Amino acid sequence: MNKKEFKFIFAPIGVAFGITMFVSVSILISKVLNIQTITEFIPFIPTFIFKVLGVIFLSVFLPIFISGIYYLDRRGAVGQSDTLRTSGIYRYTRNPMYVGISMTIIAVGLILLNTGVVIGGVIWFCITFIQCKREERDLLNRFGKEYKDYKRRTPMFLPNINLMIKDILKKGEKNEI
Repeated sequence: MNKKEFKFIFAPIGVAFGITMFVSVSILISKVLNIQTITEFIPFIPTFIFKVLGVIFLSVFLPIFISGIYYLDRRGAVGQSDTLRTSGIYRYTRNPMYVGISMTIIAVGLILLNTGVVIGGVIWFCITFIQCKREERDLLNRFGKEYKDYKRRTPMFLPNINLMIKDILKKGEKNEI
C-alpha cells in the first residue's frame, strides 16, 4: 500500500475519531464545570434562539460539507489531486468540508442546547484552521501562482455569498431565455 492509498483509507477514520474525541472531551468538561446546557452558560438568550440558529447553521453548512465531498471527488481526497479544484462549491470557499463539518457540529450543539458539543465544534474548527494553514503551504508549492490567485479571490472558510447570489441569478437569466 502506497502513501496515497494509506491516506485515502485512514484519513477519514482519523477525522471521525478526532471529532468524536474532541466532542466527547468537551461534553465531559462541560459536565465537570456544571454548564451542560447552553442556557446555563448564557442564560439571558431565550432557548428558541439557539435552536433556530442551530437549524439555520445546519441548513447552510451541512450542504456545504456534502458539496465539498462531491466536488473534491476521490482524486482530490487527502491531497491526491493533480489539479487545483476551483469549481463547484470550491468557487465560493477554499475549505468547504472543514467549515461545513465544524459548523454542523456547532449547529447540532445549538439544537441540543449542549454546551460541550458547541465547544467541541469550536475546538474542531480551530484544529482545522491550523490544518488549513499547513495545507496552504503544500498547495502553494504544488500549484504556485494558480493557487495564489485562487487564494486571493476565494475566502478560506465562509462562502462568498455575493458571488453565489450572482451566479444563481445568472443561471436564472439563462433559464428564462
